[in-house]
Amino acid sequence: MTKTHLCYPVSPLNFNDEQINITYLKQQLEEFQQWSMVQFEQQADIDTLVHLRSQFIDRLLERLWRFYQIPKHVSSFFKRNRIALIAVGGYGRAELHPLSDIDILILSDYPLTKEIEKQISDLVRLLWDLHLDIGHSVRTLRICLQEAKNDITIMTNLIESRLISGNQLLLDELHKQIFSDKIWPSRAFYKAKIQEQHERHKQYHSTSYNLEPDLKNSPGGLRDMQIIQWIAIRHFGGEFLQKIADFNYLTPEDIEDFKTCRKFLWRIRFALHCVITRYDNRLLFDRQLSIANMLGYQGEGNAPVEKMMHDYYRVAHNITELNQMLLQLFYESILEHNPHNKPYDIDKYFQVRDNLIDVKDNDIFKKDPVMIMQLFHTILLNPQITGVYSNTIRQLRSARRTLTTLLCEDAKARVLFMSIIKHPDAINKAILPMHKYGILSVYIPGWKHISGMMQFDLFHAYTVDEHTIRLLLELDSLKTESGKQKHPNSAKVFAKLPKLELLVIAGLFHDIGKGRHGDHSEIGAHLVEKFCQLHELETKDTDLICWLVRYHLLMSVTAQSRDLQDPAVIGEFVQLVKSKRRLQYLLCLTVADVCATNETLWNNWKQSLMRELYLSAANSFDSGIHQIPEQRSVARKNKQEALTILVKQNYDEQIIKELWQNYRIDYFVRYTTEQIVWHAKILLQHDLGKTLVAINPNPSHGGSELFIYSPDRPYLFATVCNTLSMHNLTIHDALIITNKKGFALDTFIVLEPNGQTVQEDRNQGLVNALDKALQQPVYKPVTIKPPKQRLRSFSVPTQVNFLSAFNDSQTYMKLIALDRPGLLACVGEIFANLDLSLRSAKIATIGEHIEDLFILTDKNNQALDDETCQKLRESIIIAFDSMN
Repeated sequence: MTKTHLCYPVSPLNFNDEQINITYLKQQLEEFQQWSMVQFEQQADIDTLVHLRSQFIDRLLERLWRFYQIPKHVSSFFKRNRIALIAVGGYGRAELHPLSDIDILILSDYPLTKEIEKQISDLVRLLWDLHLDIGHSVRTLRICLQEAKNDITIMTNLIESRLISGNQLLLDELHKQIFSDKIWPSRAFYKAKIQEQHERHKQYHSTSYNLEPDLKNSPGGLRDMQIIQWIAIRHFGGEFLQKIADFNYLTPEDIEDFKTCRKFLWRIRFALHCVITRYDNRLLFDRQLSIANMLGYQGEGNAPVEKMMHDYYRVAHNITELNQMLLQLFYESILEHNPHNKPYDIDKYFQVRDNLIDVKDNDIFKKDPVMIMQLFHTILLNPQITGVYSNTIRQLRSARRTLTTLLCEDAKARVLFMSIIKHPDAINKAILPMHKYGILSVYIPGWKHISGMMQFDLFHAYTVDEHTIRLLLELDSLKTESGKQKHPNSAKVFAKLPKLELLVIAGLFHDIGKGRHGDHSEIGAHLVEKFCQLHELETKDTDLICWLVRYHLLMSVTAQSRDLQDPAVIGEFVQLVKSKRRLQYLLCLTVADVCATNETLWNNWKQSLMRELYLSAANSFDSGIHQIPEQRSVARKNKQEALTILVKQNYDEQIIKELWQNYRIDYFVRYTTEQIVWHAKILLQHDLGKTLVAINPNPSHGGSELFIYSPDRPYLFATVCNTLSMHNLTIHDALIITNKKGFALDTFIVLEPNGQTVQEDRNQGLVNALDKALQQPVYKPVTIKPPKQRLRSFSVPTQVNFLSAFNDSQTYMKLIALDRPGLLACVGEIFANLDLSLRSAKIATIGEHIEDLFILTDKNNQALDDETCQKLRESIIIAFDSMN
């Protein structure tokens, strides 16, 4: 349908006075909304629909304006007092989506009387009763101009204002004043808007590739298009696309691209406003499938969302490029560059304009595509260059669309690429811009496949390609002072790596296999092997890169999901890594990978796990030990070191030994020397027949270390988990030890929801609550709450897997399930009901789901038999299914 074929058959201007009541007007608004949705589903032109809603509201307001006789009242009191009902903001552009704000300004020459203000209040109250999201202001011309001068937001709302009803001359005078240099001169307006965009982008981590983007405010969203409009209108006046065309700022193709991008975002926003009930512009996971289906995307499972979001990221990328090009051109036009600041040549191909690189021949990339790589190589060789000039951005856009083969197939391009990634500033000054301008997609095999690829979980915050770039930026940060403070161990290792380019290649390919059938690590390893061979890397370097891609998850999984106090775990890890060289590269890659996943994932607890695993493995390589250490030797060492420390601090050696004679060997294997010393100090001052709860004031881990000494009982773990959950604390690690007298010596590592240690002022309350819960003679089963609203759109089948154990007398159980409050307490109840003993637990929450490891024995301290394993699996699945 075209604009000429589509119109709404009812006009509010024709409503009679009897029809102006809440019931009738609500009905009319609902009928218009239903009609709009039908037209939308029938693929009506989105521009027409958005403008038709604005037109309908215009006519409704105009009719109500006459109904309340506001102009008549004004003229009767003040013959020279003009008044106007004006649309401002997005409504001023005649753009209204189903849930958009309707911003109006009631403007007059002089202050209004109380009688007139009451009429206006009645009008606004009626609009609120109709559930229209009205934003209104009543101002005199003088006050309006003063507020615009003081507030850039008000100024912005006014530059696209238009008359709904009332005195046109009054609005003309307002426009004349705000477009003069007395109120926000063009230069000041430009600078303010650029700063505003910069601050807004930072709120979204300066990327368009968030998995739950904001259609309006994210980089590459509608606001980036509006910034261009506002600056153009303020500086040139008139309809902005026409003015841009008049000044040759954009080609006809660029202008068509701009319109196409806007139509796409408008269609998604319109659909979003149809599936939600309150104003919002965020494409949250639980909304994406409904919107994709409404827009006609098809496929099984998440396929419709993948297709829609791939289109969204492509559009956002185009908008970002258009935004950058135009703002550069406006900068030159509005800020009036120094005429003496002429462009200068840096070689026969490129020149520099105001520290931005520009081509000297607009056809250079089409004549020789290798010059695209030469461009970024030249940027690296000239530190004064801070970016790419708008004309060159346009030529890159044009050239990449015409390429029929990957640039890496050209030998000269490969030489340039290898030279680029060996440069110390490669990541920030070359690879990041290559990603920004879509060049990685036309150089690296497989990159186009992951460009804009969704990751359907709450663990990742970015698309696959954006996550990869952020991984490289995290690696680069290890050279900085802030990086050294954040990652002291990794930064020290990073500084000693002989060939950083190997880490860069591994980083670029570590997730490139995602979205294909099979293990993405294996697929990535095969792809990167071909890439390395094509670029003629040495065999040993190729082998290292392939190994890093294949095993890039090894260190993270081992540190977060395995018992690092078990020498067998360290032994298995060392056998897989095989050399300290691999270990050093893997540490840096792993830390960068975790930090690049989302902004909140890295914390002191994860850092302590990585450091502990790295140091244990490095010590093994340094000592030349590649077999599993003998547990008794570990126990003797820890026990003797702890005893020496305690005796030096004047504790009686005989009393200590009497305390320890009730402890089994696993206590001294699983706990560190520092923990053993702390336990001894507090227990020697305590009645050993009573429960003790303590929080370590000097924990060696990155979380709060909670120690519980209590008579062992079946529901102890469930009781502790339930109490901690009630205090909104997250368990990350649990070590369960029982001495020969049947007392538990358990440790829990807990964190606040923000990933920090427990706030000190909460410690005593937490200790008291646990002590009280552990004194209860009868365990009260917990009530499992349903998943939080944000998690309900995810389907995570419960999986209970039994892993091969390092110790024949223990069973390793891995649990994967949708996260929800009370889950651990429920698991603890099931263990107790089956008369199982929990020896250790590693708790890992990965976005919307958990991946927990439990080490179990039966009541005879033996591994679980097949029948018990089956009962355990069935019990957990039945319990979790009932929660749903």
